[in-house]
Amino acid sequence: MYPFLAVLLLTGGARAAEPILPLPPPPAMTAAARLGELLFHDPRLSGSGRIRCADCHRLDRGGDDDRPLPQIRTAPQPHNTPTVFNAAYHFYLHWYGEVPDLETQARIALQRDMAVDWDRVLLRLRADAAYRKAFQDLYGRIDAEAVVAALVAFERTLVTPSPFDRFLRGDETALTPKQREGYRLFKAYGCSACHQGVNVGGNLRQKLGIFGRYRSDDPGRFAVTGREADRDVFRVPSLRNVAVTAPYFHDGGVETLEKAIELMARLQLGIRLKPAEIDAIAAFLKSLTGRYREAR
Repeated sequence: MYPFLAVLLLTGGARAAEPILPLPPPPAMTAAARLGELLFHDPRLSGSGRIRCADCHRLDRGGDDDRPLPQIRTAPQPHNTPTVFNAAYHFYLHWYGEVPDLETQARIALQRDMAVDWDRVLLRLRADAAYRKAFQDLYGRIDAEAVVAALVAFERTLVTPSPFDRFLRGDETALTPKQREGYRLFKAYGCSACHQGVNVGGNLRQKLGIFGRYRSDDPGRFAVTGREADRDVFRVPSLRNVAVTAPYFHDGGVETLEKAIELMARLQLGIRLKPAEIDAIAAFLKSLTGRYREAR
């Protein structure tokens, strides 16, 4: 988990009294991060030798796979693939919010989704002279712990500053009038009660469907805790890059951003938005689309 105090220190210069904080500057690409980037794109990490982390988390797009549900469905309850961008600033990971940090998430993804056979994978990596040198220089060994550490070092660099971050830091020209109106509505209607902080979400678990039930058989966190109070409870997703990560919701069941806005207002807030309001809020959310190495 990224320490909250560190986030506050790194986001200095932001507008006062806003529910959303600007992203900190992207971390430097250290040697560990560069090694992690190689591993992220290397199919030798998977049990089959054919699957890469980058296959489900496309860095040239929204950091997800553009599918309603993942092509690799190994979890008991398959969920829409979340973006990997800015994941370092989440307080909880996965749709049930049961994963506490990037290290745990990486281990789960490798073991469950990529069917890693550590003995076989480590033999592959140790047979590569470049990997042997890089791991020796950084960690003094090649083992599962070092692989996870390198992957996480890379994932922490996957930060996407956006026009909205420039606005929060005082650039009045960063947003269009429609985007500013959308942000006003976003706050006025209470969307920012759940979608706030540096990641515009990712730090709370909330019930989906307060004023109406979302059509889904997924029990939410109840599947993890067995507590009736956790039925239909999910991690509040980050809205950063939301305009380029369709389809939406845990089941990938909503195809467009505008429909997602309409549903959230109705089910979570008990509000029926006018088309012009949906359009303005969508315009604001598009200002949260950032750039990773100018790729998008």
